Amino acid sequence: MFAEEKDIIEETMRLAAERETAREAYEAEHGPKKWGVYLPEEKALNDYLMTLERESVETLEALMLLGRNDEYRKVGKSPEENYLALKEERYHRHPDQQAAVYYLTGKKPLAVYIENGLSYLGILL
Repeated sequence: MFAEEKDIIEETMRLAAERETAREAYEAEHGPKKWGVYLPEEKALNDYLMTLERESVETLEALMLLGRNDEYRKVGKSPEENYLALKEERYHRHPDQQAAVYYLTGKKPLAVYIENGLSYLGILL
């Protein structure tokens, strides 16, 4: 599972972690980041996600949701069944690529959520 997406997942996690580090540094120096301030690391993550196929963005979203909390971890289903059900349920939720990317980039600890989702599925990259 995720053999084809391995590089995409790893690059997304790397860029998301860099974004969080940059944001923490910015906020330590300037206080809470205000609307309209767009860090280069945020742009790099957004630009990268916009280059991906929609299916890859949906995979990242499903991993993020599984890693964020237990809401999508249905009792009586295996982790893989939960993942597949979540992908099916959410596949066409976003009207376009930008909306799907915006949803992902709106999650502050995105890298941690994706890593937790992989861990829940028992996958080490």
